[in-house]
Amino acid sequence: MKMNINPFQSAVLAIGFAAFFSLQGSSQQVYSISLQQAQQIALEKAFAVQYAALDLQKSERDVKEVLSKGLPQVSIVGDYSQYIDIPTQVAAGDVFGFPAYLTDFFGGVSEATGVGIDAPPFDPDALSEFQFGQSHTANYGVQASQLIFSGSYFFGLKASQFLVESRERGQQRTADEVMQQVAEAYHFVLAAREGLALANEALALVKGTRDEVAAMNEAGFADELAVSQMDLAINDLEAQVLASQGQITMAQGLLRFQMGIAPDAKLTLTNGMADLMENGNELEWMSRDFNPEEVPGIQEQELFLNLAELDVKSQIAKGWPQLSAFYTNQNNAQRDAFDFFQKDRAWYPVQLWGVNFSMPVWTSFGGRQAVEKKKISEERARVGLNQITQAATMEFDNAQVGFSNAVAMLNNATNGERLAEKIYNQSEMRYKEGMVSSFDMNEARNQLLEAKIQTLTASLEWLDARVALQKALSAFE
Repeated sequence: MKMNINPFQSAVLAIGFAAFFSLQGSSQQVYSISLQQAQQIALEKAFAVQYAALDLQKSERDVKEVLSKGLPQVSIVGDYSQYIDIPTQVAAGDVFGFPAYLTDFFGGVSEATGVGIDAPPFDPDALSEFQFGQSHTANYGVQASQLIFSGSYFFGLKASQFLVESRERGQQRTADEVMQQVAEAYHFVLAAREGLALANEALALVKGTRDEVAAMNEAGFADELAVSQMDLAINDLEAQVLASQGQITMAQGLLRFQMGIAPDAKLTLTNGMADLMENGNELEWMSRDFNPEEVPGIQEQELFLNLAELDVKSQIAKGWPQLSAFYTNQNNAQRDAFDFFQKDRAWYPVQLWGVNFSMPVWTSFGGRQAVEKKKISEERARVGLNQITQAATMEFDNAQVGFSNAVAMLNNATNGERLAEKIYNQSEMRYKEGMVSSFDMNEARNQLLEAKIQTLTASLEWLDARVALQKALSAFE
């Protein structure tokens, strides 16, 4: 039989079946589940839930990573280098010659004594070139540092903790969305099965009427056209039965996908539509008050605003002094050949400790611009909070109106089904008495079938509207 599917269900169904046919089969699992059990399974296995859990784990690791930056940092260091050309140092003046006054003095002494002096002449424009060091150099040792004070570090640590809280709220928001999606998929399966039952019921009814008409035709009380019309109705209903069977298969595939279970898992649903509708108190749900503080999406955005405020403070703190301590213990060696692994050659120790202090003094207003940018991000987060609060309020208002409309439509459909059933029973009685034609009989039967479909559709919309209201209130049990 034909079912009315809204655009949301069509989109979700398409996504579900894309995943259904792309996944490979595995060992078949069997699930006999109520709606609540299906939702609990989804809270463990649904893909969106898994992503949210991983995001939370990552944020927890972020806190530990930020915290570690304020704890001691120790590194083992080592390096080796070879000079292809040893650097040449140049000194101005004749640093290796005698000054002019000494040359003159010793020259006089030489003349007086007759002893020659082998001294280089003084050249005031001379340049002296010389090389120091060895071709091969190696170092190894340990370096340690400890952050003593950094304003941006402390604000960053606080921000990472806020991020964990926001992920927790995001996880709850995801859980609400998943529970709504599972509920709608569960309702869809139930509606498809009810639709198949209606189609089979109508088919059995028409077949019984066809047998009666055929018997009346053989007795001369009905014409052949009436029998043909019954055969045509049977053919249409058989097609609807096949379509309903296919719809059940698709609906079950969608439910498996929303639950996050294997695409070949066998499902047995223990709840019926009547069971679920009996559990819903219409007046209770329509009288619920909306409390924005209980909505995970709003709570999450509030934390994002807190993060933005801390980001501004952290940016300001970058202009504060930063203080850290360090310690270095190294050994180095310089050789004319690569023989660093010979035990009899010397290594020379280098050991020092100290304190690093830094504080920006002038950044050409770059720091100020960075702070202003962070303030803009903070204002965007504040606007986002207002937007999400209004959107959540509107979602609740729409859900409340939608549920109220669904209640009215269900009542109307139920009354219509009663009238259609009454009309059909009267038409059937008159048809057997020959007071109405087969056309009138078929028309009454079609009206009854259509009324039952409308009741089924209204029931499905009632269940989905109630779930939408639960999600808007974040009131899933």
